[in-house]
Amino acid sequence: MRGRVLVAAVSAACGSMVLAGPAAADQYDFISDLDNAGVWYESVIDMIDIGKELCHKLRHGVSPGLVVGKLVNTGFAPGEAGIVLLSAVNNVCLDVKPEVVGWVRDIGYTGPV
Repeated sequence: MRGRVLVAAVSAACGSMVLAGPAAADQYDFISDLDNAGVWYESVIDMIDIGKELCHKLRHGVSPGLVVGKLVNTGFAPGEAGIVLLSAVNNVCLDVKPEVVGWVRDIGYTGPV
């Protein structure tokens, strides 16, 4: 059941990120994407740090599923966690996007990422 919820959340996030338009590698675009998607957070600086940490983990081999799981465990709803992951990848760490796209495909999402 939890796997289905995660797949649904990431799928919804993928769909919303497609509508966001072309990505630029910028932490402020990361925040703008979160704001536009309705993701709530307390501090812009803390959220930028979360995005940078997320990218660091992905660059060092942590699977996207574990990154999303950690975000969920720290208080983000599964859909929000997917949005945070994809927004960070599209704006802060484009270099890890192929790995994340592969993971999204592996969990069954077939739409645009």
